[in-house]
Amino acid sequence: MRRKGALALILTICLLFSVAVWKGAYIIKEFLSHEKSASNIIESSEEDSNLRNTVLYYKDDKGYLVPVMRKIPWPEGRGIARAALRALIDNPANRSDIESLGLTPILPANTEIRGISIHDGICKVDFTRDFLNYNDAKEEACIVKGIVYTLTEFPTISKVKIMIDGKEVNSLTYGLKIDKPLARKDINYIGSGRNKNKVIVYYQGTVNGLESYFIPVTKEIDVADNESVTAIRVLESLIEGPPEDSGLFTVIPKNIQVRNVDVVDGVAYVDFSKEIKDIKDSKLASDIVKTIALTLKEYYKKDVALEKVSILAEGEEINFGDISKEEPASIPTFANEY
Repeated sequence: MRRKGALALILTICLLFSVAVWKGAYIIKEFLSHEKSASNIIESSEEDSNLRNTVLYYKDDKGYLVPVMRKIPWPEGRGIARAALRALIDNPANRSDIESLGLTPILPANTEIRGISIHDGICKVDFTRDFLNYNDAKEEACIVKGIVYTLTEFPTISKVKIMIDGKEVNSLTYGLKIDKPLARKDINYIGSGRNKNKVIVYYQGTVNGLESYFIPVTKEIDVADNESVTAIRVLESLIEGPPEDSGLFTVIPKNIQVRNVDVVDGVAYVDFSKEIKDIKDSKLASDIVKTIALTLKEYYKKDVALEKVSILAEGEEINFGDISKEEPASIPTFANEY
């Protein structure tokens, strides 16, 4: 009887231990799964699971911030915000990665990230003093905006607090205030500052005249006091083009008029005057659709999740370049991919 009792006791202990191990493994698995999904990063299609699609903001030779989707290393699925910032440090490796586009990293050489934390949507980043090695107020603003826009691409981050050598700083070398967490505001602003109505449109830029990229630009827009900014007015502002001395351009001919914009079931139906049918070049048509799609995506982002764009001429859907009227063009996930 004693042997049977001892055997039963041993079996019971083994069973309880197995359950505890299984339950512990399940809890750990659930915790890791939750942590991974909370980052909400778009996975790369590459076989290497340590690469992730991440939007980084570089600068061109005119000082504009340019969003570029890059596949960057993400070791063990952790520290993606730190990895994104490291890719923005000016060093030979990072420069060579994007030199064919004519873009450069925004963070000064030898900058190091001392620490980074995310809490309640605010990302605190602590840089070494090498962060301050820039030349003027324009570069200062470009660096800060590039950091803010890069980090707020992640859905868990809405604002960024910049620290230097472990200390909070009220303002930077050329007077830019950083005493409070910073949110996105007025990327690549080209206005005079006298008009409170602002919109973001997508123009194109180039460095070598061969490769071009799409740039979000904040510009002022004139509307009557009793009127709101409509999608039609935003596209009209896009077609007006950038200032002549800006170094930017739009490929939409100025003689084309916007007749209407209507959104139904995630599809934006954009109706132009008949001149839109004069465009036969497929590459030109593709660039026109992309600049329109990116601009409308920005305009509707708080209200509607746009999925596609259909081009109309005088109220009728048309084939436009390689885009068939039966299958509207998809809204780009990224402005620029590299």
